[in-house]
Amino acid sequence: MTSGIKWYYSRLRTMNPDELLFRAKQTIQKLTEKIIPATPSFEQVKVRKLDIDFSFSATCLPDRFYIFGKELLIDEHINFHQDIFSGKSFPLSFSKTIDMRTDRFGSAKAVWEVNRLNFLLPLLISYKATGDHKKLDLFVELVTAWEKQNPYLKGINWYSNIEVNIRLINWYWCWILLEKDTTWQREKKYEAFRNDTWLPLIYKHCYYSFKNPSFYSSANNHLVAEYTGLFLASTLWKFDETAEWLKKSRRGLETEIQKQHSENGINKEEASGYIQFTTDFFLIAYIAAEHAGIAFSAKYTKTLKAICDYINNMLDMHGNHPKYGDEDDGRVILPGADTDANNFISILNTAAVLFSKPELKRFGAEWDVKSHLLTTRFNGHSVWNQFNFHRSPCETAFYEREGHFIMRKHLGTDKEIYCHFDAAPLGYLSIAAHGHADALSVILHIDGYPFLVDPGTYAYHTHAEWRKYFVSTLAHNTVTINYEDQAQLSGPTLWLNHYKASPITVKKSNGYDMVSAAHDGYRRHNITHTRTVEFNRIKDYFRITDEITSGKQGYAVNIPFHLHPEVYVLQATGNTYILGRKETPTTLELIFDPAINTTPVEATEDSTLGWYSPSFMKKEKSTVLMGEYISDKQSLTLNTYIKIINRP
Repeated sequence: MTSGIKWYYSRLRTMNPDELLFRAKQTIQKLTEKIIPATPSFEQVKVRKLDIDFSFSATCLPDRFYIFGKELLIDEHINFHQDIFSGKSFPLSFSKTIDMRTDRFGSAKAVWEVNRLNFLLPLLISYKATGDHKKLDLFVELVTAWEKQNPYLKGINWYSNIEVNIRLINWYWCWILLEKDTTWQREKKYEAFRNDTWLPLIYKHCYYSFKNPSFYSSANNHLVAEYTGLFLASTLWKFDETAEWLKKSRRGLETEIQKQHSENGINKEEASGYIQFTTDFFLIAYIAAEHAGIAFSAKYTKTLKAICDYINNMLDMHGNHPKYGDEDDGRVILPGADTDANNFISILNTAAVLFSKPELKRFGAEWDVKSHLLTTRFNGHSVWNQFNFHRSPCETAFYEREGHFIMRKHLGTDKEIYCHFDAAPLGYLSIAAHGHADALSVILHIDGYPFLVDPGTYAYHTHAEWRKYFVSTLAHNTVTINYEDQAQLSGPTLWLNHYKASPITVKKSNGYDMVSAAHDGYRRHNITHTRTVEFNRIKDYFRITDEITSGKQGYAVNIPFHLHPEVYVLQATGNTYILGRKETPTTLELIFDPAINTTPVEATEDSTLGWYSPSFMKKEKSTVLMGEYISDKQSLTLNTYIKIINRP
């Protein structure tokens, strides 16, 4: 099989009969659209008025905008089909048949990131803060240029419905920002732009959103984005179809917030970086509903609060999250234009105000532009200022049903031991698109700084060898058997033969935490891996016990520990390594089982092992402490000790 045919075959294996019928209908729709091009248009529209007075400080806004770390010059001509990294461009052909699963035309992800138009909102906020009408004119020029370069269903920017709806969400906030602006409302050129360019473009996006839902095995964050975009649009712009769109999107949001989260608010995609992304959809929809006088159900609100509580538990004392699963730096809106801003903290700021939860106001947190925008109608900044600052939760948080275990200890206000143990499923739905093969992996932060890490994501549909590595079992702090993954990767975002991870024993007390869990990812070898993580909270050390049970003799075991690039090896003696970071005087002593061979592996240009991806499309050299053992036994037990030492 060619790689393309192999992917389609694997993809079909994930579908049930109902989905196959749905996909067949989509194919017929696609063929019809290609043969008989559609030009969606509307007869009339009414726009609901919102009475919100937005005010912003010019000092809080950066004057540059970045795409995965590369500056985007928005005041120069933008080719909206070009990958700004490779220089390649996608063709202006029928959107739904464009090849985006290879790097033939560049990275679709890089192109889409530009075409989310996240720079429009900060541009208008800057206009509101400065009164510089050149910024308003630039906004009009950019939207007009986008409309001219992207005829309906032509080009890569009409390929993915999530991208269509993120533009709708940004336009919702752009529209209401300008609603009470005198210049915008009175000058004829802006009226002509609204009527002749912007509203027709908004309608096409709504039409596309409704016609191209991501159902069945694709019904992850994409479907949430689609419902959110259509919901926001339907509360503001009243076209003839709006009543149907509003009903569908509202019902969909109510359903998906329950389906895609546990009762404890944990997202089922098993990708921690996506939590801030997906939460923003539900949070922004909740706020837009408040704007429109529409109430979501008590269950919706309860789940949204639970999500925010999990985020609060998940973050360490400096707001860092354990980077399990995929992470692509995705943002729904970027009103402050700061792509490096901690959106988890922003969500906690907003939730603290909306739900009257002062405990979500973190030490070191600052009131951000996004929270200001979202809560202006609720007098958010004044409310937030009345709350006291709080440190990260003191208690260990065990989510046994979901398979996420957070062990934590505070020593004063500036010292913290934080460990995340992952005994969760591979990912969500039959393709587990954004999961990594990381069952029973351990992540460790000390004093708010990552020490033992998940190496990250780096890429999706380009750089195939790197994608394969970063999602692999070997790229995680768990046991790899026979150099194979715990599940079968059959495409960049497609997993087959999912494993099942199951907690066995869970204990926690003031002085001692312990979790034991197993997974069956190596059942093809008749091998079971069981890992027990014990945290002695009195003496500040962890013991990790790995038990391998096999139906036959002879198999290879790897136990890697991936270090953050800022972590260095202070000392190495036999199987003992002393690890440090310049930001804290605290050090770690990591002691491998004496039975295994250990080697510190530093990243090199000719190997994927040892690299760390701090964000999408970026990678840095780091070090892996690799334990290796060839077993001739049917059962094997190995112990690793991690001691926190030299605490001042």
